[in-house]
Amino acid sequence: MMFFSKKVFIALVLLAAPVLAFAQQKTYPLYPKEAPNTKKLVAKDGIGNGGRITEVAIPQLTVYRPQKNESNGKAILICPGGGYKIIAIQHEGHQIARWYSERGYTAAVLKYRLPEEELLNASWEVPLMDAEEGMRFLRKNASKWGYGEDKIGVLGFSAGGHLASSVSVHNHPAEGKTPSSKPNFSVLVYPVISMDTAITHQGSRRNLLGEKLETEWETYFSNETQVNTETPPAFLVHSWDDGAVPAENSIRYAKALHQFDTPVELHLFQKGGHGYGSGNFEQHGNAATWLELSDRWISDLFQEKE
Repeated sequence: MMFFSKKVFIALVLLAAPVLAFAQQKTYPLYPKEAPNTKKLVAKDGIGNGGRITEVAIPQLTVYRPQKNESNGKAILICPGGGYKIIAIQHEGHQIARWYSERGYTAAVLKYRLPEEELLNASWEVPLMDAEEGMRFLRKNASKWGYGEDKIGVLGFSAGGHLASSVSVHNHPAEGKTPSSKPNFSVLVYPVISMDTAITHQGSRRNLLGEKLETEWETYFSNETQVNTETPPAFLVHSWDDGAVPAENSIRYAKALHQFDTPVELHLFQKGGHGYGSGNFEQHGNAATWLELSDRWISDLFQEKE
């Protein structure tokens, strides 16, 4: 009888384990009221193949917090890619957040509004607006959730990498009770950096800028040209065989940071392609090591500062 009771107890514990992990995940609206620049509301998100989001009803943050007493004192805002046309929120969002949260980070997946002109006013400004608000949200909750206000980074893939680099070079300082939207570091994975037609991802450029193509906004969003002494350190990952976003995007951004003596690390892998998220060795070679490498780089970055 006692043996049976132990088996039942163990089974109940195993069943409860996913629930305990799930309890660390919660979704929050990015804005307390209607999101700014809204032209037309949609009733619910558009969902495509593989859970990809095609239309955003309400911009949100899904926050993954580490188990109690396991925080490493850092947080990271994750911007999935999708060419500013969709949001690849699973393999470039939630899967990545779980990995970082298991290693002590508070990781937040940003569901940002896509620059759809029929839904938004000044649509080209809205993704960055949402990313800045995501940074402020994490900074406001730093003391409550157990990480430093000065240890909050941003991570982005592809067009989400463009968004992450945009909030790194275009951000607003603290003002009154409103905290700064500036990241303390960035992790950019096969990122779109530039609007230069020689190296950009044409779909991202077209989808973001829309009616502002061939205007000053192309320079504004060519983020390698916007780097200055205040731009945060960056860790970049790209593959030489990326057929969608040329590695030159990461190279230009890394060189711009290096010119200002800003800490920057660039990994250019022979194999990997594009859009692989966490990746695997069989398909993506050594590029699949980027998560562990980024974690080590972030740890070293703050050890050097202390």
